[in-house]
Amino acid sequence: MRFTNSLRILAGLVAGLTLLGCAVSHVPPTSSPAPALRDVARDEVIFALLVADLAAISGDYAYASAQYTAAAVQAGHAGLARRAVQAALYGQDAPSAIVAAEAWQRLEPNNADPAQLLAGLELQRGNRDAARVHLSRLLTLKPFRNRQDYLNLVRLLNQNVEPEALFGVLDELLESRPDDVEALFAYTVAAAGLGQAQRADSASARLLALQPDSEQALKLRAQVLHQSGQWQPAAELLKGYLKKNPKDVPARFALARALVDGKEYPAARAAFEAVLMQEPGNVEAQLAAALLAGQMGDRKVARQRLLKLSGEAEQADKAHFYLGKLADDAGQPQQALAWYGRVMAGEHRTDALLRRAELLAAQGQLDPALALLSEAGDADESESMRLLLAQIDLLVDGSRAQQAEALINSALQDNPDNLDLLFARSMVLEKLERRLEMERDLRRILEIDPKNANALNAWGYTLADHGERLDEAHELISRALSQSPDNPYILDSLGWVLYRKGDLAGAETHLRRALSQLPDAEVYAHLAEVLHALGRGDEARKVLAEGLAKSPQDARLLSLKTKLAP
Repeated sequence: MRFTNSLRILAGLVAGLTLLGCAVSHVPPTSSPAPALRDVARDEVIFALLVADLAAISGDYAYASAQYTAAAVQAGHAGLARRAVQAALYGQDAPSAIVAAEAWQRLEPNNADPAQLLAGLELQRGNRDAARVHLSRLLTLKPFRNRQDYLNLVRLLNQNVEPEALFGVLDELLESRPDDVEALFAYTVAAAGLGQAQRADSASARLLALQPDSEQALKLRAQVLHQSGQWQPAAELLKGYLKKNPKDVPARFALARALVDGKEYPAARAAFEAVLMQEPGNVEAQLAAALLAGQMGDRKVARQRLLKLSGEAEQADKAHFYLGKLADDAGQPQQALAWYGRVMAGEHRTDALLRRAELLAAQGQLDPALALLSEAGDADESESMRLLLAQIDLLVDGSRAQQAEALINSALQDNPDNLDLLFARSMVLEKLERRLEMERDLRRILEIDPKNANALNAWGYTLADHGERLDEAHELISRALSQSPDNPYILDSLGWVLYRKGDLAGAETHLRRALSQLPDAEVYAHLAEVLHALGRGDEARKVLAEGLAKSPQDARLLSLKTKLAP
């Protein structure tokens, strides 16, 4: 489908290159001085055009293109070759389009349009060398006087092309014009947009070096730095710029976003407040300032700003969602429920529904919570799956594992190889102590996706937790870790299987890594067990106390109190 669309886009671009000028009455006579020969040639061209038009009407674009090309060559008419190109592109026939474009180029050797089109077509087909040849020809024919010319070229070339292939051609363009600031700008924009961080970085740095006083070059450089995770140099660049241009609101926004990414919340908040000093009605800045106020514990200011935004039609759903979070974080579930219930649409609708269901279930209203999720409606496929999985979690947490299994089985009838559902059922089966069936589902997941880290980790951890097949468990968890090296859940599993195998030092190392990322009750319990086994009782009790402070009702932590008592 992407290839089809790209050819149709190219056809549209061809349509805008020059006037068609291809009517039969415009077909010039041949150069032959013999009238009879001239009449025969004209008749043949007219016949070819009639055949081509009929083929195009009937949808046989490949044949139409061939006939238009033949007529163009015979009549020496570039407009007909251009029509042949269009027919081929509408017929999704790249080879025929190339043949027609080559004929067009022969008929109009000084026209840049066929060279530009051929570069794009050859690149789509993966013929980088041919694309480079046409690009070189294009650069000799077209002056490329401004940035838009280069941006249009990039757009034409970037039609269903892998980034490496595209930049294999664009790199040559840049090498041939290393000091062309407009080429550098277009190249940087394309590289940044296509995730080519290294290319964007070097190009934007050179652009700024060539144009140190250019606002656009500086802002583009800051954007590239920020996108590549270098928020601090991006922020410093923008701070220096804003000292000279304090009223540039977009630059102030860019600075604030960089500071947020760097978790410099007070400075980010000040930047958004500075925007509001210039544009008090800027709702994006109002929302950002409100969220930062809440992040910094200034709940009163956050609530005031969000209440104001709740009266703005376009921002109401966001404001209601974050007002719900403020109440939620403050331990005010009823207020949170009320605010979440006012989120009618937008990006936070599903999150609000899920949190409402969790709050209802926590209050003992499991059935209303399930009904809320099952009756949500109007969700796309991915959101529907989130809602279904949330129902399953609520059922399991509510000690209704058998009902959860029935819900999953029903969903699997329509989609028997859905990995999310198979994994959910495996976890439910583990709760029901039907481990052979659990392993069956995990094995099926790994048949479909051998690198599925969740399935590998879950299987390995379950074996380790039961003290069974420890070598196999270790191998499964190691495979999971190779897919997700810093995942704290997998690090916890690895620590636990090492503990079971008697490698206490290795277990401690991995559990401490897990705990630094995931202060979860289970990780605290595992680490306390390992420290106890190492004979470091005081450290074990300290870790246990930290875990209980965060999760005072956790059954596993509570069961350890007696075991670790001095």
